[in-house]
Amino acid sequence: MLDVRKLVLLREVGARGSIAAAAQALNYTRSAVSQQLSALEAETGVALLDRGSKRAELTAAGRLLVTHTERVLAELEAAQAQLLGRDGRVVGELRVGVPLHEGPALLVPALTRLRGRHPELRITLHGVAPDEGRQTVRLGRLDAVLAAGYPQVPEARVPGLYEEELVSDRIRLAVPPGHHLARGDGPRDLADFAEEPWLLDRTSRLGRLALHLCADAGFVPDVVSDIGDMQAVFGLVSLGWGVALAPDLVPDRPGHPVARIPLKGIGPVRHITLVVREGTLNSPPVAALLPAVREAADELRASGAGEGGARGG
Repeated sequence: MLDVRKLVLLREVGARGSIAAAAQALNYTRSAVSQQLSALEAETGVALLDRGSKRAELTAAGRLLVTHTERVLAELEAAQAQLLGRDGRVVGELRVGVPLHEGPALLVPALTRLRGRHPELRITLHGVAPDEGRQTVRLGRLDAVLAAGYPQVPEARVPGLYEEELVSDRIRLAVPPGHHLARGDGPRDLADFAEEPWLLDRTSRLGRLALHLCADAGFVPDVVSDIGDMQAVFGLVSLGWGVALAPDLVPDRPGHPVARIPLKGIGPVRHITLVVREGTLNSPPVAALLPAVREAADELRASGAGEGGARGG
């Protein structure tokens, strides 16, 4: 029978793209990971890694084995969740990823409520980059995280994860205060900003959305900054460096005012979801987290901060 620990190593290498990165993430030496993977290949009788590549890429057999590994791990987690939930107590540790500058409005009220209901549950918060949360949960580093999605920039589903949509918010264009196109409350054509300098991170989903919308509007933006941190972006916009897309739930940077302009005929939105592993859905901490986050999302929508969202996995 295959060793689950070796299967986890294979999955980690596939996700990280190198044996060295997987070893560092798991606190192993590179040679130990390499030896374990060689042993796994001997047990299966097939090559699982393409060692001729500069990256440690999985072979077709390796990818197939990782697919089965995801199912095995989900079933093991589900079994553990049922055992832990037999006495009805909510104990242990819940590791929650908070996207920088974007999670507090939704997560902090939910987690405060959760801590009050279950004082024996230890809740720890961990800052994550907006585009890294799903993989961090998938690989078991965190138990839950808020993630964002944009309909205009579809992305492949990450195996082994359950996502529940909580709220959605509008995306508008942040411009310097006093910008001549910020007069009035009406929406503007994105093409009106074709000659403006732009601040966007091409590697982020929000940056890719900006590039997609600009292309649809018939121009290529002049990118003068690829900084992805929205608070830094707001600071630069406030000082007149350029314009940038900004979701409504991302708060302004204190002392650096910007004007937010709705876009005509586009109406881009961002959907915010709670992400957990499928195998942990019935674990006491995650099962207690879900209703607390739903309540916080309902309150956020009632306040007018979010446009709403349909729940579902």
